[in-house]
Amino acid sequence: MVELTNGRKDGFMKKAGIMIILLLTAGLLGCGNAADMETAGDRNGNIEATAAETADSGGSMGKVHVEFLQGKPESVDAYEKVINLFEQENQDIDVEQVNLPDTYTVLTTRLSSEEYPDLFNHFPLRPDFEVLAQSGQILELTGDDYLNHVNPSILEMSKTEEGKIYALPLTINTMGVYLNKELLDTYGLPIPETYEELIALLEKTADKEDGKFLFACKDTWTLWQMMDRLLGQLYMNSENDFAADFAAIGSGEKRAEDIPEIVRAAQQMLELFSFSQDDPFGTSFPQMCDDFANGRGIAFFQGTWAYPNIKKVNPDLEFLFIPMPAEEGQKSYLSMNIDIGLCIPEGSKNIDGAKEFLEFISAPENAQVFNDADGSMSCITGVKNTISEFEDAYQMIDRGDVYEMMSNMWPVNYNTTLMDYISAMLLNEDLEGYLKDVNMITPDFYK
Repeated sequence: MVELTNGRKDGFMKKAGIMIILLLTAGLLGCGNAADMETAGDRNGNIEATAAETADSGGSMGKVHVEFLQGKPESVDAYEKVINLFEQENQDIDVEQVNLPDTYTVLTTRLSSEEYPDLFNHFPLRPDFEVLAQSGQILELTGDDYLNHVNPSILEMSKTEEGKIYALPLTINTMGVYLNKELLDTYGLPIPETYEELIALLEKTADKEDGKFLFACKDTWTLWQMMDRLLGQLYMNSENDFAADFAAIGSGEKRAEDIPEIVRAAQQMLELFSFSQDDPFGTSFPQMCDDFANGRGIAFFQGTWAYPNIKKVNPDLEFLFIPMPAEEGQKSYLSMNIDIGLCIPEGSKNIDGAKEFLEFISAPENAQVFNDADGSMSCITGVKNTISEFEDAYQMIDRGDVYEMMSNMWPVNYNTTLMDYISAMLLNEDLEGYLKDVNMITPDFYK
């Protein structure tokens, strides 16, 4: 069997290894047994809250109050469904979901000021998560029984170099192109199978008000995500070393304009942007989803997390989700990432209550409720992924045509710095300036 690897440890991931991991993830569609794990010690399954503890945690009438700070607005309704079920079965615990526009900035501030929530969600494969874990801000969960619900390969993938676990992996995500099937039919257009066919489609609808490729430049995080996946597709086909190339720019050994994948990804993004709607810089992620749901755009590039936004606005819309088509002669791949990891701060006042919720939401029947509402691909063994719009993605996972998102190998905060320069590139239609910016900022992150 191919050795399981973690891209954070080894730089550029071993392609075969990561494909095996995610092939096994496809087993989440209904097969596989969780691996036995040694327990780190007995857990206190009984939740006891004194009057003082209840007052401290904001509860009332003897209830334990668990504050859940989560940063995915598209998942609010899905969490609420599970929270309602949990509170029905655990009437001594009140779970308050808090979702804010800048959740992760708020989280950083609260952790540093020791004003801890009791639960929060994060992304276990990202470098900034690893920093939080290494700094002692997150409670170690290694050995907790509910982790047995997680697909063993995903659980292995989420471990630190020391083999420790700091988050319950709940879902994985991928990104691709959403296509309005109704508009394709109206204009007699086929589903594009190559990048060139996608551009030809957009050229045919360029003069149509509803024929645009939507961008959400107001939320600049959507831009680095798109650049990351365009880079990933190109690197998977070239088999060059993504991490080594960016490190070489950082050390001054290479320049961005001399790396074909970096140049081509930027060219593709500019080309797609040339077909954007009238006000892409005034459009947020939620507005982009609303516009697509209401037929004001024929396509956009986003993750599986956009699905509930679309269905909520227009549940009857016929649409497709396909991988970003590769250029002629190349192969299309799906990027994959652990999307939701549920964590407990080391300083939580209600660790037992938080763990009770983790045990509940990771039980297959409850994870299924979340999955059906959220549209994500579950990390929990036994959950059925049955979103018809994602059928092509499920098949690609089955075939192993997947890779771990490249930006997991970037240094902390490189992506959030880069996104402003991607935005400037689009605003100014300036490829040369963007490449100079990459050369300028990258050494600051590779010291």
